[in-house]
Amino acid sequence: MTKISVIVPVYNVEAYLPKCVSSLVKQTFTDFEVILVNDGSTDSSAKLCENYADQYPSLIKSYTKPNGGLSDARNFGMQYATGQYIMFLDSDDYLAPHALTNMYALTEKGNKKIVECDFYWEYPNKKIKDQAPKYASLKDYMIRGRVVAWNKLYLRTWLLDTKVKFPKGKLYEDQDFFFKLVTYLTDITDVAVDSECEVYYVQRQTSISYSETTRISEILWIYQDIIDFYQTKGLFETYYLELEYRFVRNLLGNVLLRKVVKLKDKQLKRQLLDQIWQQKKIWFPDFAKNPYLRQKSKVDLYLRCVNPLTYQLFYL
Repeated sequence: MTKISVIVPVYNVEAYLPKCVSSLVKQTFTDFEVILVNDGSTDSSAKLCENYADQYPSLIKSYTKPNGGLSDARNFGMQYATGQYIMFLDSDDYLAPHALTNMYALTEKGNKKIVECDFYWEYPNKKIKDQAPKYASLKDYMIRGRVVAWNKLYLRTWLLDTKVKFPKGKLYEDQDFFFKLVTYLTDITDVAVDSECEVYYVQRQTSISYSETTRISEILWIYQDIIDFYQTKGLFETYYLELEYRFVRNLLGNVLLRKVVKLKDKQLKRQLLDQIWQQKKIWFPDFAKNPYLRQKSKVDLYLRCVNPLTYQLFYL
């Protein structure tokens, strides 16, 4: 058994894949494997994957499948992973040289179910550190945890036992994956945090988050799927306040302010505004009473100010 399997979904990233693979080849850690999953690329990415597998046969394996999207490629790669831990790395991102060394050192020889690391948001002309707080409990992890899948090691046997997979064909798949996996953690001590920035999260205008604006409403599908999951497990009431706060904060914050209000298509904008508000009322009608809103951050102040009257301003 290798220590780590790094699964890299690949789709039309010929300009970015070399830097990603180079960062893996140059790792100071040696006991790991790289699984490249060519997800039906139409550019030279498929050939690059084959070349890397030929060049580094003891390190890199290359698989090809019909295009099914990021989630499908990650799920596909898991069946070939042999490592004690699994990591998902997007093909346009890359790792610091000591990333796997530092992260594996925190696994306590398989006693941690998740090891997450800090990371950089890398823009064309700047880098911004994303640093984790000290998580006090699983509920705190739900409130403040980074929901992204690519800054973490996952204990493979545990992950497979949960049967949690990424939802195929949907955006915001990392949120679905994160909030379901949290329910399989026993205690916050199952999670370790590497305070070094080990991943460079590359921001590019052609990425899904910038281009798929007509699919913004898929976040509502994701949240309904998570809520259904929690209700089926009998955990919805236990974690109601945490889900309420995190979901509404994201809907009225990241989704609304960063994406919906910037849409030039006024009809689509109004449609999404209506959908978000209606779902908020259905899922969390008493959000204004959520105790997490008593925090003194600017975001929480903004959320406390959102009501049926002020929400109408977003339609302008």
